[in-house]
Amino acid sequence: MRQHPPEFSMTCIVNSAPVVQITAAVKHYRAPEGHAVRALDGVDLCVGGNEFVTLLGPSGCGKTTLLRVISGFEALDGGELRIQGQQMNEVPPHLRPVHTVFQNYALFPHLSVGDNVGYALDIRGVAKAQRNRQVADALELVGMAGLEKRKPGQLSGGQQQRIALARAIVNKPALLLLDEPLSALDRQLRQSMQRELKNLQSELGIAFVFVTHDQEEALTMSDRIVVLNGGHVQQLGSPEDIYDRPANAFVAGFIGESNLFDGSVTRHHGDAVEFLTAQGDTLRLRRADLAPGQKLQAMLRPEQFHLACPGDPARHACLEGRVLQQVFIGKDFELSVRTQHGSPVKAVLRAPSRELMGTLEAGARVQLWYATDAPHLLLA
Repeated sequence: MRQHPPEFSMTCIVNSAPVVQITAAVKHYRAPEGHAVRALDGVDLCVGGNEFVTLLGPSGCGKTTLLRVISGFEALDGGELRIQGQQMNEVPPHLRPVHTVFQNYALFPHLSVGDNVGYALDIRGVAKAQRNRQVADALELVGMAGLEKRKPGQLSGGQQQRIALARAIVNKPALLLLDEPLSALDRQLRQSMQRELKNLQSELGIAFVFVTHDQEEALTMSDRIVVLNGGHVQQLGSPEDIYDRPANAFVAGFIGESNLFDGSVTRHHGDAVEFLTAQGDTLRLRRADLAPGQKLQAMLRPEQFHLACPGDPARHACLEGRVLQQVFIGKDFELSVRTQHGSPVKAVLRAPSRELMGTLEAGARVQLWYATDAPHLLLA
């Protein structure tokens, strides 16, 4: 349980010098109605030299603005940006050691694959032999060797994505920025590209800053996740920290699915306490350090419930209710339940027997068991 608002460390997770340092970043826009909107409001961030950091949040949270500030397409109204230790606030985009992969790939349709990838090298005047070698190396890295003569219109969406990546890495930037580059791909190809991107980042050994609104994508790919909302960093941490130990109710509700119960501690019960929810249900929490009267939020993920006590009864408790609906979602079942006191609860039952699920029709009574040390606690 957090006793104070979280303080986010800018510390990178690697020992090498950070590639990006952002301190107290502020960016505001003038809304059509005339008032100022703060897209970034005192944001701090540090990215290590070989980290995969994801900016995650709902539309309008500030993640794309933050990416554009790093790339140089937006100027800060306050704060400082350093890349490789150099102050970058006034440095134009083309002089920064970064490259951006956009959502629409931004390939030149009239140029061949080879010329698209080699465009930046041509601008720099790189000798032809060296240019061709670097283009070939970049295409091989993304699995597109031999397609130099094709035009973008002759490629699939996944192939165009790889060409955009090859063009981004051919200059060997210190930092690669990716603005929702997988959003246009179908689910199967998207999952394949997630793995390829992560492998590519590891092979190149450079920092990736990745923007997405897809929680699963962020959890799958990231070394660290920055959860943004309203221009503020809500939490910064590993995928495991973000999912298992959300800093506040926003993160708990935005990352994955959660059951949040407002309430207060009523009394001690052995090495646990009883927690009375606002609706009148009682939870047991294995937290002897909590004092009666203390107001909290308790979070239980849907997958933390079971239909029968899975272990020592002294270490488990249950919520009773009636089934509202069950939905088959592949190998699992999603169960919607209303407790005796009216609280809606969602449970995802991992590989239960289908025979048992067949008995849980709407209106059936059910017990949802959970470990008493499973709830994650937040200040109310």
